[in-house]
Amino acid sequence: IERLKKDLQDDTTKSHEIEEQLRQIVDNENEQRSHMDNVSTKVRDLRQKKSDIAAQKTELARKETQLHIQISQTRDELRKYQDTLRSIINKGAASGADGLQRLLRQFADENRHQDIINGYHGTLIENFECDPAFYTAVEVIAGNRLNYHIVDSDVIATRLVKEFNTARLRGEIHFLPLNVLDIQNSELPKMSSASPLIDQLQWVAKAEKAVRHVFNRIMLCEDFNSATRTARQYDVDCVTIDGDQVQRRGALTGGFIDKKVSRMELQRTIKQLSTTLNKYEQEYEKIRNEIMNIDTEYNNIMTELQREDMKSKKNWDNYEQMKSDAKYLQSELDRIVTHRPGKERQLNALLATIEQFCAKEESLQSELGSDLVSQLTVDEQTTIDKLNDTIEQITQALKEIIQKRVELEGTKTKLEHQLANNYRKNRNQINTDLERMHIENVRSVIEDLEREYTILSDKLNEHEKQTDAIDRIINNLDKELKNKQKELEQLKNSNKDIEEHSNEEKRNTDKYEVKLRNAQNKLDESTKRQNDIGVPPDGLDKYKDIPIKQLQRDLDRALIELKKYAHVNKKALDQFLQFSDERDKLINRKAEIDEAHRHIVDLIESLDNKRFETIQFTFKQVSLYFTEVFKRLVPEGTAHLVIKTGDNEDYDSEQVSSQSSSQQMSVDDFTGVGIKVSFNGRTNEMRDMQQLSGGQKSLVALALIFAIQKCDPAPFYLFDEIDQALDPQYRNAVAELINELSQKAQFIITTFGPDLLKYGDKFYGITYRNKVSQIRSVTRDEALEFVEDNEGQNQVAQATTTTTQSSSDI
Repeated sequence: IERLKKDLQDDTTKSHEIEEQLRQIVDNENEQRSHMDNVSTKVRDLRQKKSDIAAQKTELARKETQLHIQISQTRDELRKYQDTLRSIINKGAASGADGLQRLLRQFADENRHQDIINGYHGTLIENFECDPAFYTAVEVIAGNRLNYHIVDSDVIATRLVKEFNTARLRGEIHFLPLNVLDIQNSELPKMSSASPLIDQLQWVAKAEKAVRHVFNRIMLCEDFNSATRTARQYDVDCVTIDGDQVQRRGALTGGFIDKKVSRMELQRTIKQLSTTLNKYEQEYEKIRNEIMNIDTEYNNIMTELQREDMKSKKNWDNYEQMKSDAKYLQSELDRIVTHRPGKERQLNALLATIEQFCAKEESLQSELGSDLVSQLTVDEQTTIDKLNDTIEQITQALKEIIQKRVELEGTKTKLEHQLANNYRKNRNQINTDLERMHIENVRSVIEDLEREYTILSDKLNEHEKQTDAIDRIINNLDKELKNKQKELEQLKNSNKDIEEHSNEEKRNTDKYEVKLRNAQNKLDESTKRQNDIGVPPDGLDKYKDIPIKQLQRDLDRALIELKKYAHVNKKALDQFLQFSDERDKLINRKAEIDEAHRHIVDLIESLDNKRFETIQFTFKQVSLYFTEVFKRLVPEGTAHLVIKTGDNEDYDSEQVSSQSSSQQMSVDDFTGVGIKVSFNGRTNEMRDMQQLSGGQKSLVALALIFAIQKCDPAPFYLFDEIDQALDPQYRNAVAELINELSQKAQFIITTFGPDLLKYGDKFYGITYRNKVSQIRSVTRDEALEFVEDNEGQNQVAQATTTTTQSSSDI
C-alpha cells in the first residue's frame, strides 16, 4: 500500500512536470514554426529572384548570340569591301599599307614608339568626305594620293620607313608630312557653272593641310566646255563631275570611267561598316559585362540560397527534435494516466480488503472461546449454511469475473500498445508531414499558382486581342475578297468585249498585211529597177524637184536607149569608186593594226623582261639564302639551286644573269628548279636529290623552306615531326636555326625527339586512350620525360595502346 501510494504521488508529480515541459515545447514549436515560415519566405523569394535572373541571363545570352552573328556578318562584309578596295588600288601600295598597319599594331602591343603612333593619322582617303556626286572628280584629281599616309613630320615618316625596312616588310608607302606641305592660299572664283572643289569636301581638322595640298587649286565645273573656259580665263586646273580634266597649261584628259567601282564609295561603306562593327562590339562587350555581373549575382543568390536551405534544414531538424521530445513526453504522460486508475483501484481494493480483514478479526476475536453451534438456533444454522453456499457461489463468480477482467485487461493492454505504437505513431507522422507540407509547400504552391494564373491571364488576354485582330483581318479580307470577286466578274465581262474587239482588229490586220505585202513587192520591184539603172551620187539632188510623170517619160526613153548597151556593166564606175574608197580605208586600218601590233610586241617583250628579271631576282634571293641556310645546318657541306632548261642544261644564278644580259635565254626556256648538294664540301661530288638518303632529303627540304621563309616570311609555320627522318648529327642544328627564326615568326612543331624541346616556349601533350584523344599543357620536364620514355620503348620494340605527342610552340 505504501509503495502504491508513493507511486501515485510520484506519478502526480511527474505528470505535472511533463505537462509543464509540454507547454514549453508547444511554445518553442510555435516560435520555431514562425522562424521556419520566415526562412521559407526568404527561400521562396530567393528562388523567385533566381528564376528572374535566370530569365534575364537567357535573354542576354540570346542577345549575345544575335550580336555575335551580327558581328561575324559585319566583319565578313567589311573584309569583303576591304579586299575589293585593295584589289583596285596599286598592289604595292596595298601591301605597304597592310605592312604599315601591322608595324603600328606591333608598336602598340610592345608599348614603344608612342610618338610615332600619335603622329600617324591614316591615309588621305580616311580623313575626308564629300557628296557621292563628286566621287569621280575627287578620285580623278587625287589619283593614287588617296592612299598616301598622313604624318605630323618628315622625321616620323623617315623613322617609319626605317622600321618598315628593318622588319623586311613588302610594298611601297608614300607619306604626306604635314610640316613640309606647301599650301597656296589663293582665292578661287565662284561662278554658277564652276566652284572650288575644296568647298565640297569635309575633312578632319588634323588633315586639313594634306587635303588642301591635294585639292586646293582645283575648280569643279559642270561640263567640259565650262571647264575649258574656266581654265583658260583663271589659269587653274579644272575637273568636271564626270571626271574630265582640263589643266591650266592646256592638257586635256578624260574618257570612260567605270563609276560602279569607286574607291570613295568603298571607303564610305568601309567606314560605315567599321562604325557599325564598333557599335556591335561595344554592345557585345556591354552584354558580356552584364552577363558576368548577373553570373556573380546568380552565384551570390545560390550561395545565400544554400545557406538558407541549410538553415531551413537545421530548423526543421530542431522542430523534428521538439516533436520527438513532445511525442516522448506525451507517451509518458499517457502511460501515467493510463496506469493511474489501475493503481488507484488496486489501492482501494487493498484498503477494502484490509477493512474486511480487520472486521473479521474483530468478529473472530469476539467469538473466540464460544461454541458457535450451541449458541445458534436451527433456523440460524440453516441460514448460515445457505449463506456459506451463497458465499461459495459468489466467490466462484468473483473468480470468473476476475479471470474475465484479467483477459479484458490483457486485451486492453494489447490495444493500447497497438494504439501507442501504430496508430498514434502514424497519426503523428501524418501530422508532421502535413505540417511540413504546410510550412514548405503550401505557400510556395499558392504563389506559384497565382503567378501562373497571372501569366496565363495575360496570355489569354493577349490571345484574345490577337484573336480579335485576326477576326478583324479576316473580315477585312472577306470584304476585300468580295470586292475582288466583283472586279473579277467585271474584268471577265470586259475581257469578252476586248476579245471580240481583238478578233475584229485581227481580221482588219490581215487585210492590211495583204496590202502591205503588195506595196512591199512594188517597192522591191522599183528598187530593183533603180539599181539596174545605176543612179549617180548626185542624181537625187538633180531630179528631186522634177514631177514624177516627166521622170517616168524620161525613164522610159532612157530604158529604150539602154537596151543598146545591155552587154555593158552599167555600175562599173560606181563600183570602182566604191572599191577605191574601201581600199583606202583598209590600207589605213592595216597601218593602224601594224602599229598596234608593234606596240603589243614591245609590251610583251617588256613584260617578258620584267618577268625574267622577277624570276631571276627571286631565284637569286632563294639560292643565296638556301646556300647560307645549308651552310648553317651542314658547316662542312655546300649546296646551291639551279634552273633547268629544255635542253637538260643546269644554270646557277650567276649563269642565268650572264645569259639574260646577252639575250640568249627566255622564261619559256625554263622547265624547273633543281638542287645540287654536297655534304663533304667537295664541289666535284655534287649530287642531285635522287641520289640522297631519306635523312639528307629531309635536311635539304628544310633548308629550302627556311630559305623561302627568309625571302617571303609567313606569320607562323606548322611542322609535323620534321626531325623524325633527320640524321642525329643535324637535329640540334635544325633546332638552333628554328629558335633563331622564331624571333620573327611562330613555329608549331610536333616531335618525339628532345632536341627541339630545348627551345620551346609552350608544350602540349596529346594522349590517346579508349579511342579518345585528349590534349593538356605540360612542362618542359614532362615533355622531355615523355620523349625519353618513348625512345626507350622504341628501343625494346614494345607495343602500347596509348600514344602521346608533345607539341612545341616556339
